[in-house]
Amino acid sequence: MKFKIAYYIPVFIIVFSCQKPSQNEISDGIESLIQESANDTSLTKVYAENDFKPIWVESGGLRKVGQNYLEELDKVVFDGLEKSNYLSGKQIQLLEKIKESKDPSAHAALDIALSQSFLALASDLNIGMIDPGAIHKDWKLERKAPTVSYEEVLGSIAKGGGNLQEIFTLLRPDNPRYEELKNLLKNQLGKQVEITLVDSLSAKIGKGDRHLSIPSLRQKLAFLDDLPGGSGNGKEVYDDELFEAVKKFQKRHGLIDDGVIGKDFFAAINYSQADFLAKIKVNLERLRWLPDFTDNKKDKIIVNIPDYHLFYVQDGDTIFSSRVVVGKEYRQTPVFKAEMSYLVFSPTWTLPQTILWEDVIPSIQKDLSYLEQNNMKVLDFQENEIDYEEVDWESLEDEEDFPYLIRQKPGGQNPLGRVKFMFPNNYSIYIHDSPAKHLFSVDERTFSSGCIRMEKAEEFATLLLEGSGDWDTEKISEAMKFEEEKEAMNFEEEKKVPLDHEKDVWILYLTVWSSEESIAVREDIYGMDRKLAEALSIPVSEYFL
Repeated sequence: MKFKIAYYIPVFIIVFSCQKPSQNEISDGIESLIQESANDTSLTKVYAENDFKPIWVESGGLRKVGQNYLEELDKVVFDGLEKSNYLSGKQIQLLEKIKESKDPSAHAALDIALSQSFLALASDLNIGMIDPGAIHKDWKLERKAPTVSYEEVLGSIAKGGGNLQEIFTLLRPDNPRYEELKNLLKNQLGKQVEITLVDSLSAKIGKGDRHLSIPSLRQKLAFLDDLPGGSGNGKEVYDDELFEAVKKFQKRHGLIDDGVIGKDFFAAINYSQADFLAKIKVNLERLRWLPDFTDNKKDKIIVNIPDYHLFYVQDGDTIFSSRVVVGKEYRQTPVFKAEMSYLVFSPTWTLPQTILWEDVIPSIQKDLSYLEQNNMKVLDFQENEIDYEEVDWESLEDEEDFPYLIRQKPGGQNPLGRVKFMFPNNYSIYIHDSPAKHLFSVDERTFSSGCIRMEKAEEFATLLLEGSGDWDTEKISEAMKFEEEKEAMNFEEEKKVPLDHEKDVWILYLTVWSSEESIAVREDIYGMDRKLAEALSIPVSEYFL
């Protein structure tokens, strides 16, 4: 009997020493670690309400929900995120350690680390990693508020509720553009990286021309799926098939699709596959910042700055579009949202301070007749006309020296054209007609001082006032016509017309999007993509578009 006792005692000790920690021991370890840190109140609250039970971990490994979380982490690459940001090397070591360790503190540390990982990922997926206002001075659109409480979601997971796949779908932006870009990134990540660079050229290439750059151009267009693979092989002649491929590429990149190969075409085609992936990732991040601008409860006007286009959307359908001109690089059109409430026919133009001091006052100082030549008048702040000859123009140096306004009358010289579309905002931005119609026919349309000039202003005004008994097509057309005698019209003759219903106006900055028809890519005209890529630690090349 003594022999048997002596025999079983060491066996019992061995079995006990190899046992994994119990849930209570892991819970005690979690409570101890949480109380030691005591600086993450949201995490403390979640665990306290769950009696400090482990959420992701069980004795010797991960619970099913923990395994599912790791599976979801494998998919964040398609959101343009890095798995390593949410599963560190230290956490991977803990994963291996708890398979063999009896130490409850290792299990507790891993459980807390995975909860912190989840909260960080939930926020990054829901509202983005970067605060847009911190890196873009002209991003005036308020960042989207969280659409759910991440702590409540974690608490629900702790209590065994919710499917993780459904939870991550809920966290991602509810915007079809986001899902399209995710799928595009997934497809592009599987492509082999090409090495082709197309040489620049000193003269344009047209159909029928022969050029040494044609073979590399064919190779790049085939890689981009604009040209059937192997077409033309190494031929140096610009043939019909290549012509169609060039036009397809131009259209996808917002260029004039005339099939002529020139400077803008070469600037667009030399971005690499890595650059393209970077462009997709920064636009995914940007979409995470944005409230859902695809909601169909209200008519909306969308201007995509790098696309140089305005779209009018009703009930989810785009019923009107127009080419636009946006702000120069040093007078950028800001990103923001407002409500369009009225139109002004035959508008006067009160010069903004930037243009007043950078352009107009220096011109007046050189030639006092500049005011009359441009149909401008000087007004005090009560809008009484001032004799401009009594102003000491030569002594003007800053705003305090000039307590006046300069306003240009309606007419052919007025840069606002025949109508402006008003959506009151803090940035003095509006959409307006333009007498400079030729500017709408160039590839890069950054010519304005911040406001948005549109090509089809009369058609747009007619559409917005459709159904209004006071403003039929004939009356609108008459209001927008300038006879010779109207050059001398008084300021009071501009006509303000309220809209029956306000329209949402979204001024956005998106440089890549995907649809069933094609992949659209736009030049990063304000450098916002490049700056955001840097903030996200995504490298881009000198050829980045």
